[in-house]
Amino acid sequence: MDDVVIIGAGPAGSTAARLLAQQGFHVQVLEQSAFPRVKPCGGAITSRAVDLLPQGFFQQVRSAPTQWTFRGRTGARTITTKTPYCYTVERRSFDSWLAEKAQDAGARFAFEEKVTSIHEEDGYYTATTAQGHRFQAPWLIGADGAKGVSARFLGIPRPHHGAAIEAEVPVTGEQFAAWQHRVEIDVTRYPWGYAWVIPKDGILNIGVGSFKAGKLPPLKSLMGQYLHQIVPNPPKDVPMLAHPLPYRTRYTPLATTHALLIGDAAGLMDSFSAEGIYSALASAHIAANTVSQALRHNIPDTLPYAHAIREQFWTQLRPAVKMSHLFYPLAGFWADWFVGHTQLLEEYLRVTQGQSTYDALLRQTEATLLHQLHLRPLSR
Repeated sequence: MDDVVIIGAGPAGSTAARLLAQQGFHVQVLEQSAFPRVKPCGGAITSRAVDLLPQGFFQQVRSAPTQWTFRGRTGARTITTKTPYCYTVERRSFDSWLAEKAQDAGARFAFEEKVTSIHEEDGYYTATTAQGHRFQAPWLIGADGAKGVSARFLGIPRPHHGAAIEAEVPVTGEQFAAWQHRVEIDVTRYPWGYAWVIPKDGILNIGVGSFKAGKLPPLKSLMGQYLHQIVPNPPKDVPMLAHPLPYRTRYTPLATTHALLIGDAAGLMDSFSAEGIYSALASAHIAANTVSQALRHNIPDTLPYAHAIREQFWTQLRPAVKMSHLFYPLAGFWADWFVGHTQLLEEYLRVTQGQSTYDALLRQTEATLLHQLHLRPLSR
């Protein structure tokens, strides 16, 4: 019998599988798709996420932009960094590589096995697939994304869902040269969200997303307008792919007695930047450590996971929620304010690299505004 069943073979699931298999545990991963598979995603890996990846990652890198452009209503500001702002990957290749690393460590993968039910009895979880196969283990990790079944069967409240739509657009060498070293973010394109351009080895990943897309007009028409602005004569019939943006606005326990959620299934996306890969990798590391300790000591205890998520994640995500609620309702004003105060953009970049916090960014934003108004900050 397996020690752990993991549902989902994305970055979170494959990372947890690799870490547990490396410690000698019997790990079974169930994935509904065949690999390699198309995965809509900007594919930007920040430097703080790189340390959580196995060796060989840089062979997956498609570009390493050192410029970051932030665009508002009345202008834009480009910041050049000494080290790459991010590393871009092609998710079809990146996810397959992570799964292969887990398999090399000894984890077993069953592809095209869509889980349709999860049942717990006598301390064991049984995952049943649409193909009629049953997989059983004392521990279960749900890593099946924002639309997966794990959260529902474990009785854990689902996160909020925004939405994004994007396209991978082949461009000419001259067009790519203009973007090769630069990522652009435009926060004036859509309420409660932004548009982006991310270069990838002769291709531009172009997209539009919103944290409140379900309450607003469709994204597709706006995406078409933005695409034609960035690439005036794009190739015909470029596929546009949509995906959810799962995030939480309040802390929620993400585990039962001996089952837990990680990555997008847990809704751990940053609700200001929409970064999700770092959260997927970091939560997988925490989950693997929790499960390995519990298995070694034969104690079905997820309290260490709940504590770590609260202390290591929610202390970062709660200020991101606050930043989101400050910024996005008045995005035009704040975008122009940030463009005019480069130190705020530089502070935000430090946040994305794990070198600062949203609390620090909020304090600095307040200070610049009060200074402009010739007021003093309130004592805390």
